[in-house]
Amino acid sequence: MHSFATPIVRTLADVRPRPVSWLWADRIPAGKVTLVAGDPGLGKSYLTLDLAARVTTGDLGHTDDDGLPKRSSPGKVLLLSAEDDAADTIHPRLSAMGADLSRVTVLEGVRIGDDDRPRACRLDRDLAALREACLTVSGVRLVVIDPVSAYLGEKNANNNAEVRELLAELSRFAECSGIAIVCVTHLNKDSTNQKKVVYRTIGSLAFTAAARMAWLVARHPDDPDKRVLSLIKSNITGPLPASSFRIEDHRVEWLDEALPYQADDLGGDAEDADRAGSFEEAREFLAAALAQGPRPAAEIIREAEGLGIALRTLKRAKRSLRVSSSKGPLRNDPWLWQRA
Repeated sequence: MHSFATPIVRTLADVRPRPVSWLWADRIPAGKVTLVAGDPGLGKSYLTLDLAARVTTGDLGHTDDDGLPKRSSPGKVLLLSAEDDAADTIHPRLSAMGADLSRVTVLEGVRIGDDDRPRACRLDRDLAALREACLTVSGVRLVVIDPVSAYLGEKNANNNAEVRELLAELSRFAECSGIAIVCVTHLNKDSTNQKKVVYRTIGSLAFTAAARMAWLVARHPDDPDKRVLSLIKSNITGPLPASSFRIEDHRVEWLDEALPYQADDLGGDAEDADRAGSFEEAREFLAAALAQGPRPAAEIIREAEGLGIALRTLKRAKRSLRVSSSKGPLRNDPWLWQRA
């Protein structure tokens, strides 16, 4: 016998309106999911670490009633990074940015039951563990998931329904906790038939649809040493001007200049960025491919070729990520790649 679903309804007269609460003024809303997208090697991870550093010091672009800058109360940050090493990359960068490192925590993995062997966090199974981590740390105001594709578990990144279901749960967690969740992704290479940036984010369109705000990191059209942060979409604001920044000595320097560009002006042709960022793209791909454990080398190489990643570049990424190769005792056992 089938049971019927019971509707849950509420009259709008009983809904108390509230203004949007901002973690970073006009850029990152609190209690919501934000997407940061861009071609490889353009500074998406620097951008999110700059945000993390600002959260730990309270320097988040807020102003008082007279329009003068004011600091917020410092908060804590939880990082999920499938690619960058905490010791040789994340720690030095945050130190250079002046972050309070005591307020930054890295979620390195999860354990199941009494099993001493940790595994990578999976959003399809471990959202409760993510909640518990935020409660354990206490005072978390920002969670960064970089790249989000590495944490999908068995969810198909190209399946709208599966991605929408997973991100809906993530959005509910953000709303209930008041924590800002920033998911990082990159753009695909197919710019010929998909001029709008919203269609070039890797995987399902549901990634962009589920985010309340989505930002593009792109090269500055007039200066290759600068980057532009431009709004792709927003469900909570009107149009916002683009901002520019540059990276010097592992620090993000925001520039005071008016920019007329929109996201579609900046992300329509990825050819140059793909060439410059091919190694970073290979690293992101390989980190995501091995996030859940060992996989056959031949299978990974085929997937990389399908994305236009050259074997030589993939092997450079393999060495950079300290991926090892192993083979079983039987003659027909495949070669496996596994992160150290």
